[in-house]
Amino acid sequence: MEIKFKLGVITDEVTQDIFEAARFCKKHGLQCMEVRSVNGRSPFDYTDEDVEQIIAAAKEYDLEISAISSPVFKCEYDDQEAIKANIAGFEKCAIMANKMGAKYIRGFDFWNKDVPVEVRATMYGDIIALCEKYDVYCALESDPAIHSSTPHKLAELLTAINNPRIKALFDPGNEIWVTSKTSEDAYDKLKPCGIVNMHVKDAIPNGTPYPPAVMPGTGVADFVGIFKKLIRDGYSGGVMLETHYRKNSELDEEQLKRPGGAAFSDGAYEASEESIIALKEIINKALEEISL
Repeated sequence: MEIKFKLGVITDEVTQDIFEAARFCKKHGLQCMEVRSVNGRSPFDYTDEDVEQIIAAAKEYDLEISAISSPVFKCEYDDQEAIKANIAGFEKCAIMANKMGAKYIRGFDFWNKDVPVEVRATMYGDIIALCEKYDVYCALESDPAIHSSTPHKLAELLTAINNPRIKALFDPGNEIWVTSKTSEDAYDKLKPCGIVNMHVKDAIPNGTPYPPAVMPGTGVADFVGIFKKLIRDGYSGGVMLETHYRKNSELDEEQLKRPGGAAFSDGAYEASEESIIALKEIINKALEEISL
């Protein structure tokens, strides 16, 4: 069967140097990049020079900028100043996305304070308006530290929001930090919500809240099964390596909650190189099992 999705990497899972990240993509035959921290700066803090470098690197190595991995709404639900700043940050990302040719901006569902999903769903009005203004989409991701901590909970939020400008980012690996596994029906639950992007990471539960990540295929995530579904369904969005695995160090809890910066990227290149090779092997295995 034909693979329709685009394979790429989140840039700071390789390096803070966008040109080095682009060379990594070219070396491994990847089609796109999702930009997060570049030159030590979050998307909310990108300078004009950062944006120019991202565009230049993508052009030089013939890569698509698939998404801006913003931290929007990784904040307290009831912190009005933080919400105002996040909305302003999202608008900045939308303007930059237009310049980069990106259509998707990653977003979240607030730090977990046990607020009803129907209430949280009303918080995205300004984001929807900005998406319409700049013709972009917000792809919400499940994360262990937020209300939508699993794909199932994210599906509940997206159903409650029920707007075509708010899409799903499928990260099955993140669920390991919540339930110690990847649910067999997670993809099926999110699929009706419109999956436009996917992140790939893996881990082995060890009884701690934040076990260290491992190379994809060596943890508990059933990526072969997941990719069989993606391929059979003709999924055409992005598949981004976001390994969180490091060769000679481990990311701490704060780095996992707020990825980015030089310390986050320390030792990332070698680990991501191992991981992208492993990810391709997983995809090939999925293809082989489909053809049997």
